[in-house]
Amino acid sequence: MTADQKSRRAAITKALKAGGAKPRKGHLRLQTGDLFWYVDVRADSPAPTAALVFEVGGWLPAVSPEPEGGAIDCPLLADVRVGEDVTEAAAELLALLSPVTDVTALRAFIQQGALTGALVDQSLRAVLEEG
Repeated sequence: MTADQKSRRAAITKALKAGGAKPRKGHLRLQTGDLFWYVDVRADSPAPTAALVFEVGGWLPAVSPEPEGGAIDCPLLADVRVGEDVTEAAAELLALLSPVTDVTALRAFIQQGALTGALVDQSLRAVLEEG
């Protein structure tokens, strides 16, 4: 039987914190070099066994202001499905994001489609086109 949302969310938070993410204004934030990744967890429904999704936001200090509302306020936003093994899913997400440490790496990351369906706003596109 699948664990309930509360326990899955707790396991995700524990795994992300173990991987270096720190709480910031109610959201988890991971710094990788010059970049900051915000990770929030969203459920498909209020059901205890609902599927979970990582809401991943990327932010560079060159793109102001700093997001106040977590991933949803970031200039790069993508959803990443959380599988059955939430600890493994968190570790995979950390492994995906951790090497992206600067504008050059972020540009390549986006061009490769590493975050399927990622939305990139105009302010971040301008920074990516400059470098």
